[in-house]
Amino acid sequence: MNQRKHLTLIAAGSAFLAALPLINVFDKYTWAFRSFLVLAVMCGVAVLVRSLRAPNWAPTLAMAVSGLFALTWLFSSGEEFLGILPSPGTIAHFGSLLKTASVEMSEFATPVGNREGFLFLAALGVAVVALMVDLFAVVLRRPALAGLPMLAIYSVPVTVTTESTSWFPFALGAIGFLWLLVTDNVDRVRRFGRRFTGDGRDVDLWEPSPLAAAGQRLGAIGVLAAVTLPLLPFAMPAGILSQFGSGAGGGPGIGGHGGGGRSVSMFALLEGQLNRNKAFDMVKVTNVNDKSPEYLRFNVLETLTNQGFSARPISGGKPVGSGLAGPAWNSSVKTNTYKANIEVTNELAIYFLPIYTWPTKIERVDNNWSFDSKTTVVYSNKQSTAKKKYTVEYVRPDILPDDLRGAEPLNANAAELRDVLTAPANNYVKNLVADLTKGKTTQYDKVMTIMNFFSPSNGFTYDTTTGADTSGSKIVDFLQNKRGYCAQYAAAFGWMLREAKIPSRVAFGFARGGTRQGDTMTLTNFNLHAWTEVYFPGYGWLPFDATPPASIGGSVVPSYVPRAANDVTGDDLPNRPGGLPGPNASETAAAPGTDHGNNPGTVDTTPKAQGVNVRDLVKAALWVGGGLLLLLLLLSPAIARSRTRTRRLAFASTGPSTPVSYGSSGGMEVVPLPPDDPSYARARTEAHKAWDELVDLMFDYHVPTDEAETPRATVERLVTKERLRDKAQAGVNLLSTVEEHARYAKHPLTGQELRGAVSAVQTALAERSPRGTRIRAVLLPPSVLRRWRVNVGTRLSTVALAVGRSWDQLMRALSVRRFVARRSDR
Repeated sequence: MNQRKHLTLIAAGSAFLAALPLINVFDKYTWAFRSFLVLAVMCGVAVLVRSLRAPNWAPTLAMAVSGLFALTWLFSSGEEFLGILPSPGTIAHFGSLLKTASVEMSEFATPVGNREGFLFLAALGVAVVALMVDLFAVVLRRPALAGLPMLAIYSVPVTVTTESTSWFPFALGAIGFLWLLVTDNVDRVRRFGRRFTGDGRDVDLWEPSPLAAAGQRLGAIGVLAAVTLPLLPFAMPAGILSQFGSGAGGGPGIGGHGGGGRSVSMFALLEGQLNRNKAFDMVKVTNVNDKSPEYLRFNVLETLTNQGFSARPISGGKPVGSGLAGPAWNSSVKTNTYKANIEVTNELAIYFLPIYTWPTKIERVDNNWSFDSKTTVVYSNKQSTAKKKYTVEYVRPDILPDDLRGAEPLNANAAELRDVLTAPANNYVKNLVADLTKGKTTQYDKVMTIMNFFSPSNGFTYDTTTGADTSGSKIVDFLQNKRGYCAQYAAAFGWMLREAKIPSRVAFGFARGGTRQGDTMTLTNFNLHAWTEVYFPGYGWLPFDATPPASIGGSVVPSYVPRAANDVTGDDLPNRPGGLPGPNASETAAAPGTDHGNNPGTVDTTPKAQGVNVRDLVKAALWVGGGLLLLLLLLSPAIARSRTRTRRLAFASTGPSTPVSYGSSGGMEVVPLPPDDPSYARARTEAHKAWDELVDLMFDYHVPTDEAETPRATVERLVTKERLRDKAQAGVNLLSTVEEHARYAKHPLTGQELRGAVSAVQTALAERSPRGTRIRAVLLPPSVLRRWRVNVGTRLSTVALAVGRSWDQLMRALSVRRFVARRSDR
């Protein structure tokens, strides 16, 4: 293999190692397999072309073409020629994948799943980096420049991941770059001819020279310092990185920065989540004492322009730990206090905390989170909501329609309302609002009239695909087409209220719905929702939902909105998944909109016959099975000891017919087997097993043992120190005699009393031992534990030696210097 083909392999390997930090971005390794396949195809084609002595530019072009074919095969659009040749449809499909990935970058938290757009972007990025590394290192022979594209993909996890990342993939990427540099420099030194040390000794090609060895040591120290230095607490002061892009919101999940940070459209976010094909759990809420919870809220938009509602920068909030200012309502307003435990999954990584509308206390959240009383939003500049668990205490008012009709007149000059009263000039909206509110004298009646305008009886339908743009104004198109989803209803309703000089804003959060288990409901992306909040003097900001309730699973009807205003007529069937029944049958019937379909997140409220709860049975079976497994683990030493004893003494019933008998003097008589008896081997085995059982009994009852002793010395010490008498003494003498003949004599001895001898010794040792020793000898036999420790230590030593030998062989096989030494053209 010539040097250019060899460098091609090294360049491809280095590029792949540089991409390994992407492990911190994805939750699975699908991206790595696909990227490796693309890289392998490109590298194989480049080696093949270079073996044909082609021009320098040919391998680079071949790599680009083969990479395109590989991507076409892995990310097929179904419009390819012959199934693999790219077509215009393929290129359009690639563009769609890139567009999808760019949108989802602002909607998903790391680590992300196997989304096709992200996988294509990763494979494409690795292919481009490999192509550039090959160009710099092999074609131009400037391997140092190859570090630039490697650094680009190497730094991606640091820029997109908010949590700490593993250092190991970064170390592998650095090793890949050093590998590339070492390979190139070894080849350059080789071209000078033979090498010598300072004292004139010849240096082999694969052997590093003193200067090269010093450079390798310095490089290794540099890589080690680069990897470990950021891990030291004093190396990166807290808050340095968090100062960039500050502002509430944003991050890698679904959400957006306010303030100086980048912005993500909440409307685009909501539309994208509702159009996803699968439900993803985002929030789990356990309502402690609220049987009919309202919407869970995390963000609000107050700025209105011709482009619609957008978020204003949030700042000046007070830390959550300093307390939350409750709502300033009239003294006549009756309230109830509730509590909810909230758990956010990794699918919702935003910088706004999901809470209920009127919070009074938030627990288990540190002071990195601040509460803005003006917008009732809890936000953070440093942390996201992913995997947060906290408790919210909140109040809910009992307000009636007549209360709002009697509210104080609105002060349009109030400073806090100045930014929520203005609306862009639009003649269509102006004339429509004027017609609707004509003759209405109170703010509440105007609000309800405008809200009722969006009812299905007026032709409005819920659909995530809106009608055509014909007027040049999105709000006019929606009001004319009368088709859209919740965010458009909320924005149009808020715009029209602003036109009527009524303070309004758009809130985002979750409707009730999802699956419910007990008091806990799981909210998914299908439960994301938008509604309008209206300001009433003396009552503050109150939620009003103009979206047809039949289209929203778990739609909420506040006490100040007559149910008749939300009744649905016509055939506007629910088309949005995620419903939640009311606390009782009457409420469910009175509040249409609960989705009983088969969509993800739907709760079936059809009455079921009372019977066995399968989930409880499964849970009980798991508990019982776990308990039995734990009991089995605890008793495993005792079981192992019993099996060993049974196996050793199983010969008692199958021994020879000539027994060992007691003599008239009380001693033992042993009978030798006749010469050439085939039972010699079995007799010796039985003797050894009985002796092993005696040694284990000594371990179990803490009698000292000495493996260097003869059986006779062991028995004499045992009889003397343990004071064995009668049958125990006779039994231990028998075991010693049989073991000595089995070891040293030509003819072994046997008899049927070996099991009885072992039992007699065990009984004597147990009688002379404390209670704790007897219990441990049965439940946790020291002989078994000792044997297990020895076996584990032996196997670990064997594995360690095998791994060490394999590692040495691998290092020698991958040694760049040995590759160079084996070259035929050296």
